[in-house]
Amino acid sequence: MRVTNNGSFPWRGTPLGEELERLRPAPGSAGTPEAWREARDRVAKQAVAAQVQAGCDLVTDGLARREEPVAEVVARLEGIEAGADKRGGDGRTFRVPIVRREVAWKEPLLVEDYLFAATGSEARVKVVLTGPFTVAQRAEDRAYDDPMALAMALATALNQELRALQAAGCGFVQVDEPDLLARADAFPIFTRVWEVLGRGIGMTLAIHLEGGSIAPIAAGLGRLKRLGCLSVDCVSHPDNLDVAAGVPLHEGALLSLGIVPARPGDAGDAAALADRLRGTPGLPESSRLLIAPAADLGALSFEDAAQRIGTLAEVRRRFDP
Repeated sequence: MRVTNNGSFPWRGTPLGEELERLRPAPGSAGTPEAWREARDRVAKQAVAAQVQAGCDLVTDGLARREEPVAEVVARLEGIEAGADKRGGDGRTFRVPIVRREVAWKEPLLVEDYLFAATGSEARVKVVLTGPFTVAQRAEDRAYDDPMALAMALATALNQELRALQAAGCGFVQVDEPDLLARADAFPIFTRVWEVLGRGIGMTLAIHLEGGSIAPIAAGLGRLKRLGCLSVDCVSHPDNLDVAAGVPLHEGALLSLGIVPARPGDAGDAAALADRLRGTPGLPESSRLLIAPAADLGALSFEDAAQRIGTLAEVRRRFDP
């Protein structure tokens, strides 16, 4: 069993975080100050080190080198720009991607972030990327006039990004598709989107689902081509644990279980969580299991986020004595 993080790692309340806020460019200012970029780099290194120290085996870069996970990334694709802020169904704010013309990949989006985090890291680093289906659902589409056509175009473009990450040595990418759970009726189309996204990809490709029940699409999830890891939020919908245990994954595929809350409040008891996992029939062998926060840790303080990772490390110790 391994411990992973499913998103960002908070920096507010730390000396580096305070420095970053002081250096933040004013809205509408031209260019990005070098001092601010350097501060974000140091925050990313701080996030990686904090995760490792807390017991995380598969870390992220804390998403410290991007302000939000949707438009800021895809706006570097041809044909998309970042629009106004909007609050999503999960309560988090994102900038709306505005699609003005045909979408195409023109340059690496997250390769530099991956290389920066992985260099000198004691742990394996994974990349977190919002998936094409969710981006298409959240975008203001002025080009395709069809969310599924846009999703296919995004999958084609993001496949190029996955290839670039793979060539850079990245071995694990987590594709966030929370909006799929609200559109279970679109799952047959989603399977084609996923197939296009994963073409030619040999690294571990994970789909992360949070904020809803996976039961309506559980049978289909096991048939997704090139799915190397199914990552599921088992906190907002506790029944997802039993459902995920029954998904017929491909041979060797991993199962990542979000068992620790990612919102302020009780982090849970490690002994009870380990017992809950042991009592769940159908889980794959320990070598194919990951445990994680249910969602992004950005709503927590730095200390609370480290505690959640530490709780997971204790669950791992108790599960694999």
